[in-house]
Amino acid sequence: MKEIIMQDLKDIVAADCTKEWCKLPYPNHPNGCPNYNKKDCPPEADFFKSIISPPFKLVAVRFNLEEHAKKMKEKHPRWSDKQARCVLYWQKGVDKKLKQECEKIADDNIILYRPESHGVNLFATCKNIGLILERNPKKYVWKMAILGKKILRNN
Repeated sequence: MKEIIMQDLKDIVAADCTKEWCKLPYPNHPNGCPNYNKKDCPPEADFFKSIISPPFKLVAVRFNLEEHAKKMKEKHPRWSDKQARCVLYWQKGVDKKLKQECEKIADDNIILYRPESHGVNLFATCKNIGLILERNPKKYVWKMAILGKKILRNN
């Protein structure tokens, strides 16, 4: 499987309720994502169809979390699996790679680096192109962005 995917999207699955997922609790975050109610995140983030229009392109970067955790445990033998997988030790690097890949092809497109905050259901959208995402990933993590043409508003 490729480490980087750049795929045209004909169908984006989206719904306003997708933004509500940001409030779902997960370990150490009983109120959901800590970015909720911040810049470019719900509830203030605009629905993607009001920001971008076709043609759409998905850019995805795959990170081998399992391999990373193994290396971190070798380096820090007393660490738990949770510590070895902590986003603090890998997420910024993967975000940087995603940004670099997007900027290579951006031209005059708008880049949504947090498509879910704009109502995109990435699980369903990716399934439509044959990419099955793992919920609560153990092996691979995917970081994704969606590019599209800027919607011009008449003021």
